[in-house]
Amino acid sequence: MKLKNPFLIPLLFLVFLSFSQQKGDFAISVTASPFPTQDSYSNDFGLIGKVGLEFFLSNKVSFSGSFFTSNNTVINNDSGITINSYGFIPSVQYYFLDKPKINVFGQLGYGFGFDDLTRESGSIENSALTIFSFGAGLNYKLNEKLFLQLTLPYFKAKNITINENAADGIAIFLGFNFKL
Repeated sequence: MKLKNPFLIPLLFLVFLSFSQQKGDFAISVTASPFPTQDSYSNDFGLIGKVGLEFFLSNKVSFSGSFFTSNNTVINNDSGITINSYGFIPSVQYYFLDKPKINVFGQLGYGFGFDDLTRESGSIENSALTIFSFGAGLNYKLNEKLFLQLTLPYFKAKNITINENAADGIAIFLGFNFKL
């Protein structure tokens, strides 16, 4: 596979350098997930990126809002069809385990967004989305304020404009959290 965009590697580096926190304050997180899409004719490969702000309501419960964007062909465009999605997912996290170097949490969220689907002809179709998400994650402490974050959410995105599923499955998000 040939890398088509020379700025992709620095962009991925910035996406994976993110931030978050724990118990009582605010945290910022930036995470990304691979986004393969395929059918019987083509294999596209893109990325999903999320930026979130988390507020800890207690030592065990936090509320966050995450903005996401995705592009199914940023790395490989075999189909000629590019789908860019954008949206916002508020969620609640519950921290099950809190140790000095690691904490484990569950999360539940529901949000909204939209798709811009660009066909080979250049025409763009816009659609509204609803997104349901639940899963688990962990933060590994790298230093006093910086954490490595891994989340494994199941998510279901429904295109409510045409009443079809847009995405359905488990994703692997990796990034960083920074305690503010």
